[in-house]
Amino acid sequence: MKKLLYVAVFALLASCSIMKKYPTEGFSIEGNIVSYKNTPMAELIGLEFALDDNKFVRELTFKVLPGSDNSVINNLIVFLHEKHPDYEIEVNIEIEQYGEVK
Repeated sequence: MKKLLYVAVFALLASCSIMKKYPTEGFSIEGNIVSYKNTPMAELIGLEFALDDNKFVRELTFKVLPGSDNSVINNLIVFLHEKHPDYEIEVNIEIEQYGEVK
């Protein structure tokens, strides 16, 4: 019975995943460049290794390219996480590209 309960809770949590809200269609990767609808959007600029909360962590850092569609940043993060599930994903946007912080 406990096993069934654990499976049910896991299934519920998986179905509520925030990542399901953000479609990843239109994204592709070639080398270190991520494109959205065949337009370059972000570039891999760094790989970080850290000890965080007594765990070793690996992180990929991407820089958003000028002229990119900032409205799909969350979708980009979900796409990159799906492609690199063993890494934390960080996306940097130059403040001049972003505009006013709210």
